[in-house]
Amino acid sequence: MVQRIFPDKCVVLDLETTGNRPQSGDQIIQIGMCIIKQGKIVEQYTSLVKPTISIPPYIEQLTGITNERVEHAPTIQEVLPKVIAYLEQGVLVAHNIHFELSFLQYVLEEHGYPLFSGLMLDTVELARILLPGQQGYRLEQLAQHFQLVHHCPHQADSDALATAQLFIALVEKQTQVLIAGPKK
Repeated sequence: MVQRIFPDKCVVLDLETTGNRPQSGDQIIQIGMCIIKQGKIVEQYTSLVKPTISIPPYIEQLTGITNERVEHAPTIQEVLPKVIAYLEQGVLVAHNIHFELSFLQYVLEEHGYPLFSGLMLDTVELARILLPGQQGYRLEQLAQHFQLVHHCPHQADSDALATAQLFIALVEKQTQVLIAGPKK
């Protein structure tokens, strides 16, 4: 039943960045993606990204991504074509999608690509609808609620995988609600 509710292709995106504002010069330092088809994770992609600015110490501490780790990583220009190819004909899914979308749209425009205009789903908002009494909606809290493995919070590969698993769990929960019908 879950397979019929899922779009044909969902692309879960998570980014680690040097800060919160691409318009102020903050940049992507890691990209994590998971492709979901028919309710299953079928592919993962991750890449460190070499920024043109130094990674602030607090970001290094939060993410574990240091200037040394990204020194020989590909640039955003080198990584973008692969990201765009993954996004084609897919529904973009992210945890707090406005953050990822702000950086994605900024780098697409900056490098002469069309802006992403496809369908989007936010697992934070979906969780708020399906789990109204939840204590909090941070990825770590929701992963714990669904007993999902989340090894390295604030690493894009781990966050993308946890978000993909969370999305699948939320869709399964929605399916159960649809099958059971309203409470009497």
